[in-house]
Amino acid sequence: MDAWGNFWEKGHSTTFGEYYADGYTKGYIAHWWTAILNSRDTQKLHILEVGCGNASLLPCLLDQRVKGSYTGVDAAEVILSEAVKKRANAELKISLQGGLGIENFESKQQFDLIASVYGLEYSPLDQSLPLLKSMLAPKGEANFLMHHAGSVITHMSDKALAEFDFDLMESVVARLNEIDTELNKMTGDPGKLQQSAIAHQSRDSVNEFVSSIMNMEPSERNPILVDFARAVLTYFKKLRLPEADRKDYISGILVDFHASKERFRQMVDVARSEQEIKAFEQQLAAAGFNSITAKPLLKDGAPVAWNIKAK
Repeated sequence: MDAWGNFWEKGHSTTFGEYYADGYTKGYIAHWWTAILNSRDTQKLHILEVGCGNASLLPCLLDQRVKGSYTGVDAAEVILSEAVKKRANAELKISLQGGLGIENFESKQQFDLIASVYGLEYSPLDQSLPLLKSMLAPKGEANFLMHHAGSVITHMSDKALAEFDFDLMESVVARLNEIDTELNKMTGDPGKLQQSAIAHQSRDSVNEFVSSIMNMEPSERNPILVDFARAVLTYFKKLRLPEADRKDYISGILVDFHASKERFRQMVDVARSEQEIKAFEQQLAAAGFNSITAKPLLKDGAPVAWNIKAK
């Protein structure tokens, strides 16, 4: 399963989906990235983003009117987000390469800045780090944000892993399929569904599930099942679509949630403790990097990432 490809194909601008729908143009990552850009005194910058997704750092670059070039590389199939498209200008040359692990990336370009936001740690570091060092310009700098084992992001990802109830979710999707089968028998006319006892019973079952999730106090709701309930209800807005479109929508619901769980698992797995980040510093040094610093990036007094700089 291409868990991240499943996510990026939906057009998200960043790993955080709708929370940063306009790219990293606000919040702690925007502040981190803007400070890095402002520290450079050159007129043009050649920038490489590792594990870029749909070019997460690019909207901020375009807002800052950075001149030069941006290259984004990601192992998943990726696209330029709408946040990028509405800002694109002729001052910054853009290249996006999806379906390519950074360890297999080839370029004659020397980069002034190599950056990654929660992306580098997914690569085989014994291969990717020496390659990145070879592509770093003589006065260039690498800046990485990596998952912190003690961050709220890691905590929430770990918590989410226990919130997927696929037995329940599969039973609800089965009810949607029953409704859809009856709709097909009615030649796709939603107005005739009331004539079907099967469709009526299945919809009652779906409504019972949705009520059981949404009628709880907000603080007690299972966030994953809330999102699932919304996905289920969206089907009923598609009743007048062609049969193939409805079928594709239903079949994609569980695929999306399995991919979501896999992404959460990966985020937990790559998060690093203080001891593990020290080992990463040693890997950087072994790859030829120097002037290495690694410290927690804080938001509201709590860590949200490891902030690593190297030359």
